[in-house]
Amino acid sequence: GAKKNKYTPRKKKSGGETPPTGSSEGSLRGRSKKFLYKYIKKQTDSKWKDNYFPYKYNDIRRIIGLAKQIFQEEPTLVECGAPAVVVGDLHGQYQDLLRVFNFFGVKRRKEGGIKPGWLTQKYVFLGDYIDRGKQSIEVMTVCFSLKVVFPNCFFLLRGNHETKAINKQYGFMQELEERFPKDQADKLFSEFNEAFTYMPLACIIGNSILCMHGGISPKLSSLQDILDIPKPLVDPNANELACDLMWSDPMIGLKGYKENAVRGVSVHFGEDALEEVMDKLNLHMVVRGHQMMMNGFNFFHSHKLVTIFSAASYYPERANRGAVLFVSKEFRVGFKILVPSKGGAGKKVFRGDHEISNDYDDGHVKKVDEDIK
Repeated sequence: GAKKNKYTPRKKKSGGETPPTGSSEGSLRGRSKKFLYKYIKKQTDSKWKDNYFPYKYNDIRRIIGLAKQIFQEEPTLVECGAPAVVVGDLHGQYQDLLRVFNFFGVKRRKEGGIKPGWLTQKYVFLGDYIDRGKQSIEVMTVCFSLKVVFPNCFFLLRGNHETKAINKQYGFMQELEERFPKDQADKLFSEFNEAFTYMPLACIIGNSILCMHGGISPKLSSLQDILDIPKPLVDPNANELACDLMWSDPMIGLKGYKENAVRGVSVHFGEDALEEVMDKLNLHMVVRGHQMMMNGFNFFHSHKLVTIFSAASYYPERANRGAVLFVSKEFRVGFKILVPSKGGAGKKVFRGDHEISNDYDDGHVKKVDEDIK
């Protein structure tokens, strides 16, 4: 017979796709949701796709605080039903987030117009919302706002860039300092990173598709192992399983695991290691981000693992596509492709020490190199 996963599914709270009221969440959270519902509509107007939204310092702090409360209540492994959309790395490319939502907009029959895509689907984000792109604040604030208003329709996983040591170097702190006075930028940087420490590290869709930012781990023997990772997780490197969920990469031709010399942290894993973990956890597919793919997605080990990267035109010299994964209610999977900017990769803003960071995120699935031991 079919094996059962070694964890107890948590009872889901009721979710919805209509503007929320304060009746079930308490008056304070209810008023905040009403405010944020309108705020999301303002932020997702197409005029902000390449322009800074005029954020107020206190508004962002309020959103961070509300999102952190929800993350504190969530387990390290969250659950999402199908259908669902899985979004990969965005890296501050707010235009691509808006394009993803536009994919799933639906024409309204009675009142006319378009029902925005953030009202029509459940979404799982694989992490790396920030750094390198020029609108990390927009991407992160909209995602946090959506999490507060629709906590059971938006699942925000933590990526390796949602770590203070990384986003201090690769652009997020620099963007905050460009857009806010120094004292406010420092406060926002601290509060965003505190909220990140409570974010979940993995999501299971329909009990059979496991999603994370990085990949599998030799420490992963059951779903309960993920649930047992303590929060807040200030330093992911202090927990080997958490580190691998955020950092590991597949490697073609590898047997088992080996040190990830490319990134200098975590491991590479081979097809056999993936097969073993999927068998133990009774999974049909693993979905992860973390690596730029020229076509926006790439399969590994006979379609059992797929890498999703949603930031199109990621480097100035490479006109890569972006992609999102759609899981239907029948658990069929397909892709929506974000085409590169016209004329190639186009204009790009990098902040921080991006030349070094590019060396660590070159985006190719590595083959075994016998010279690297």
